[in-house]
Amino acid sequence: MSATNSATKQPNNRPLKESVRWLAMESVQRILFKEAFIHETVSDVLTTHSLSEADRKLLTELIYGTVQHYLTIDALLRQHVKRANRVKKWLWALLLVSLYQHYYLSQIPDYALVDEAVRITKKRGNQSLSRFTNGVLRNVLREVPNLDALYQQFQSLPWEERISQQYSLPKVWVTYFNQRFGKERTEKLAQSFNQRASMTIRISDHAIDRETEIVGALTAEGLNVEASSITPHAYQVTNGTPVHTQAFKNGELTIQDASAQLAAVALDAQPGDKVLDACAAPGGKTVQLAEKVAPNGHVISQDIQENKLNKINDNIDRMNVAKQVTVKVGDATKLSQTYAKETFDRILIDAPCSGVGLFRRKPDTKYHKSLQDLTSLQAIQKDILNDAVSVLKPGGVLVYSTCTITNEENQAVVEQLLDNHPELMITSISGRQQLLDQAQTSQGTIEILPDMFQSDGFFIARFEKEN
Repeated sequence: MSATNSATKQPNNRPLKESVRWLAMESVQRILFKEAFIHETVSDVLTTHSLSEADRKLLTELIYGTVQHYLTIDALLRQHVKRANRVKKWLWALLLVSLYQHYYLSQIPDYALVDEAVRITKKRGNQSLSRFTNGVLRNVLREVPNLDALYQQFQSLPWEERISQQYSLPKVWVTYFNQRFGKERTEKLAQSFNQRASMTIRISDHAIDRETEIVGALTAEGLNVEASSITPHAYQVTNGTPVHTQAFKNGELTIQDASAQLAAVALDAQPGDKVLDACAAPGGKTVQLAEKVAPNGHVISQDIQENKLNKINDNIDRMNVAKQVTVKVGDATKLSQTYAKETFDRILIDAPCSGVGLFRRKPDTKYHKSLQDLTSLQAIQKDILNDAVSVLKPGGVLVYSTCTITNEENQAVVEQLLDNHPELMITSISGRQQLLDQAQTSQGTIEILPDMFQSDGFFIARFEKEN
């Protein structure tokens, strides 16, 4: 996370319980100690409180940043607080938010940061707790004044503990990545998880002929955009909000991570194809596929969670591809019970997974995922793929993708699928192959690690079924 200009402002006249730091304290408490989802929590607090645009940005920054760097700040606090486990959770959350702001954002004066934390503590708790807050923060800021001094605290630790505390990555994942990738790559990964999650847009197929004009209009509307190195017609947004632009409202662009876009590119759907997007929500890939099969092809877009179908419908309506799509509830593990044998020309299985590749974008997940999740999810992934083969036409293409970077959910699943189905063969991803050389695996699949292109971690395997 990076600094925001609003982080340097003094508190305004808003009631204390409506202040940005009070709301951040409550949100961080729910996420870290009650296992609320960060995206839902932020969306809820922004919806239910009337905040200026600057305060909305600062609040989002404080919540995401504090959660992202939780283990680092928590380790520092525990060095300065006796019987830390006895401190009330809301107060610990307030201390975490205050120290995140000090170390990782453009600093407001220390006295102002401490003063507001003390006032919040007095209002939320009592006079005695406010003295505790004052003492802890002043001691920490005096003894560890800046980020360099903070990181220096961890340099004498054993390697795995240092990586865990310095980059706020649970030790179980440090060990896992070290076993998979080695120390050097593990540290790069851990560091990348603490960078700001990028936003990427994709220009729709029906607007490609106006791409230069659209990019120019985005720039005129205040966005900074840079061409993606992963997929064509995609741009990283380094500043600005695409949803407020005219191009977004017109359905000329959509927001979608570049790695995720590549899964639909790999499927290479053709005009007139009948395509299945078997785990479709929220519908970004469905839109891509519908654009490719138009005007005579069709996409079946299904998801097992009925409450997510509205999001798919919203996407296909805004992007003007509803005529090419049927949206339905469907269990991807029961495809052969739902569709006739050899129905589809192309099938995309963007499978349910652990989401380890999203630790940057969803920092709360790294504290809750376990290695046991990998085994249970692998079983589901195998069931989906094995069933999908029967409804794929001879000569058809199947793409398996995940937003994780674990061997159990990626390479191991592919190996078993090939063992079970000799009629399948892995084929390369056409078009952007040269750019993705560093992501190519020995299997012929693509595994994009989060430190490669500043995108989400992603895995893609492309199969063709023997004709």
